[in-house]
Amino acid sequence: MTLARSLLIALLASALVPLGAAAQTKSKGAAFAFPKACVDCHGSNPKYPVRGARSQYLTSGHRIIGHASYSNGDGCQRCHTNEGFIEFVQKGAVDSKAVIKYPSEIGCFTCHAPHDTGDFSLRKTSAVTLANGAVFDRGKSNLCVNCHRALFLPKDEVKPRSIPFDFWGAHHGPHADMLLGVGAYEFPGKTYSKSAHAMLPNATCVTCHMTLPQQRYAMMPTIGGHSFRVGAEVHEQPKLNNAGCLSSGCHTEMKQVPGKHLFDRPAAADWDGDGRVETIQEEVQGLLDRIINRQGTGLLQTMKDPLYDAKGEFIRNKTQYPVEVVGALFNWKFVKEDGSRGMHDTKYAVQLLMDSVKALDPKFDDSSRPQ
Repeated sequence: MTLARSLLIALLASALVPLGAAAQTKSKGAAFAFPKACVDCHGSNPKYPVRGARSQYLTSGHRIIGHASYSNGDGCQRCHTNEGFIEFVQKGAVDSKAVIKYPSEIGCFTCHAPHDTGDFSLRKTSAVTLANGAVFDRGKSNLCVNCHRALFLPKDEVKPRSIPFDFWGAHHGPHADMLLGVGAYEFPGKTYSKSAHAMLPNATCVTCHMTLPQQRYAMMPTIGGHSFRVGAEVHEQPKLNNAGCLSSGCHTEMKQVPGKHLFDRPAAADWDGDGRVETIQEEVQGLLDRIINRQGTGLLQTMKDPLYDAKGEFIRNKTQYPVEVVGALFNWKFVKEDGSRGMHDTKYAVQLLMDSVKALDPKFDDSSRPQ
């Protein structure tokens, strides 16, 4: 052993041993000491499955969407960057005038601080008050809701006006609001209700999106766990993770339509008016398509001074639209960007869309609207 190597080993040992209880390993007769806290994550038999969780995280939207590359200022950094979220947790707000010069995407250390706490507890689990005043309080899922919620209210946004840009609306993640059945534009004279998910304490982000399929760590890294995905391709076949639905006690069965990313939950009626009673998700998609679709036949595509072109792309103009059009667009975005196609809150989603279609097309038959 060279003198330089001996000195390096001695320096490493002297630096590491005082940090805490050490786990002893041996290599070629030399003893190395590492703090147990390090071994818990980075050892051969770790206490925490860090590498497996990271394999899943690498397939998640938090990793691959890449918002950190452009949403690092104007207050957006709070949810679109790791650094901004940590600042929000520590200070309760972010400096909207500041810019994060070297932003990074939402990652492991956004939600956890193991090098500070010594474990994988969450940075923030307190209840969250949504923009409209509703309180979301569902344990660990409160962390998610700090970002996965609407930012702008219909009372401020829905009025006779022009639409300034395509990302106008409640903003891109109204999941908490949809789950509770609040936050969208509710047409005057209409009553609105919500599904059981709004009341069931076990209907949470963590339960549905992170429960492991078939009680295994993973069928594939693209589904469940830290992928946060309910649906993915598993062995080249569409697969939905129903483990959370069943383990929560909310459902005794939750089947999948064979070969499709659809839960086999039939709708109560033909809500979209296409002459067929389909699954909830197909009916909700049908209602969305009545307003905007890729065939160019949607109501906001065929109206005078359309808001979207035949390909479904936003048309920027200065037309002053009536409140009915603005409200319908707000609700279309609200349901579309929730992403669950009615599974988070079926009644609320269907009511919002049917009322929006009716406002744009008075001939639309809304007699099957859920109450």
